[in-house]
Amino acid sequence: MQLGFSIDPRQALSEVDELQLVELGARLGYQSAWTPSGPDAAAFDRCLRWHSASGLPTGISVVPASGQPPSFYAEHARRVWDETGGEFVLGVGSGHMPHAAKAMRLYLAELRELLSQGPPIYVAALGPLMLRVAAELGDGAALNWCSSEAVAWSRERVEKAAHAARRPTPVVAEYIRTSVDPDPSAARGSLGASALQYALGAQAYRSHFERMGFKEELRRLEEQGGEASHAFLAAAGAAGTPGEVRPQFDRLASNLDVAIVRVLVTRPGDAASARLTLEECRPA
Repeated sequence: MQLGFSIDPRQALSEVDELQLVELGARLGYQSAWTPSGPDAAAFDRCLRWHSASGLPTGISVVPASGQPPSFYAEHARRVWDETGGEFVLGVGSGHMPHAAKAMRLYLAELRELLSQGPPIYVAALGPLMLRVAAELGDGAALNWCSSEAVAWSRERVEKAAHAARRPTPVVAEYIRTSVDPDPSAARGSLGASALQYALGAQAYRSHFERMGFKEELRRLEEQGGEASHAFLAAAGAAGTPGEVRPQFDRLASNLDVAIVRVLVTRPGDAASARLTLEECRPA
């Protein structure tokens, strides 16, 4: 298994702090640095800065296909691929596409043609239809918010679909949201708030959490509020004090080819919290 990390610019870290954290990740032995993306070029430029500062391969997980035509992302992906000497991965998700699985087949076919000699393409996938698309058309399947059981379920479907299509099994990668803080309630609160933004948001994510067994809990949280259960948090990510988070992370990462520590700070702009997370989950 390869171990990477991800820093989200929406967590209000300064650009200086971001670069220092990326450099720290390289010193700690992480093998790649990843960023989320909006429908613009900012994440591509961020990858170039990070690679220049650390020498690490970088990746975007993921650009929203609904936000730009394939030609836009292909142009910027080619630029980063060339300037990093081929050390870049482009992840693509459907975003807000209607009939996402069907639409993504057409989108990915055009993108692949534009990037025939370019970076690997990882396809964001939650449910069975998108997992099949990732298996048949992607170099990787980019999972999200998966329990260890959901990772195994997803990998089985990717492997079967790739075998049926007579192509190699794509890499199975995932963000694992991780928060470390001397105050365990702060770390768990950060993870819970982040998870519920997804689980109580778009229907695709709600269905995903319901498949993992949290239908009644989501209904309770909607109707009554309160905090997410321990079981919900344990399925969603890893959180707690230094020394107790790494076993949680390892359990969630056990069936992945690429596990990505998605750093969750406990307070906006808190670089110290981010450093604790990188140090906690450093490669063995």
